[in-house]
Amino acid sequence: MVVAVRSVALLSDTHGVLPVLEAVTAEPDVRAADLVVVTGDLVSGPMPVETLDALTALGDRGLLVRGNADREVVEVARGGRCEHPESVFAAKVLRPDQVELLAGLPHPAVRSVEGFGDVLFCHGSPRDDDEVVLVDTRLGRWAEAFADVPEAVRTVCCGHTHMPFVALTVFGPRDGR
Repeated sequence: MVVAVRSVALLSDTHGVLPVLEAVTAEPDVRAADLVVVTGDLVSGPMPVETLDALTALGDRGLLVRGNADREVVEVARGGRCEHPESVFAAKVLRPDQVELLAGLPHPAVRSVEGFGDVLFCHGSPRDDDEVVLVDTRLGRWAEAFADVPEAVRTVCCGHTHMPFVALTVFGPRDGR
């Protein structure tokens, strides 16, 4: 039996900035949350090792979702190329176990949250960790980006934009989008 968590703290785009992560996770509401979800782009920044250590220290309370920068870090660590210097830096300094942890992160991830049912957490959009969907994105594009979301999911939380917003959108039947 899956038990729904009662409270969620939602973070995103920590980008290896440990002092900010520490300040946010020290907030009473975050400390009290049953689940702390970080929707991607965890380490590409100045303190990748320490930031990922702090995030993994959340243990079972933490749900880390893969972002586009996390994917890039893994690609670079495995011999690929990337035009983003912060991802190249992170790939060079992360420990092998940390690279493997990033490689195994889910995108998207679904968890049951009391009062919401199944909630989907992603970076970008559910279909693409690098897709940008904003509050002013045309409704047709929203429908395309969310077309494959399971029927049971009624709430989707995305990262990537660095712009907090809430959009209440109702789509028609899944087959008629």
